[in-house]
Amino acid sequence: MKVISAKLNIEPFHSLNKKDIKRIFALVPDEWKMAIDQVVLSSELFENSRFDRPVIHSSISRRLNVLSRGLTKRRMVKEVLRELALNGGVAQSGFANHVCKAELAKLDETVEPFVLAFFEDEI
Repeated sequence: MKVISAKLNIEPFHSLNKKDIKRIFALVPDEWKMAIDQVVLSSELFENSRFDRPVIHSSISRRLNVLSRGLTKRRMVKEVLRELALNGGVAQSGFANHVCKAELAKLDETVEPFVLAFFEDEI
């Protein structure tokens, strides 16, 4: 899996880096990451995007787009894990990759141990 990080000269900077992405991928089951060949830490700001979540997987390009600029590291770790779990079949997405609140709750329950493990290893 290749991780690409957009170069930034102005704030806000990425809240995740390549090392963080690799650590997240090391924590999760293989079936969650099978459909991903590339992770892009985008220069786009989440609030300026057309998406309702800051991490979106494109099944056509097998790319995970991460819009982490200006968001907290904890939120972004959780968002990446949510998207990976979604790809692993833990929950269902609807039209245009929209995930309803009930499915988000299911994802949150599933990813919470991974979030804790990520930050536990960081100390």
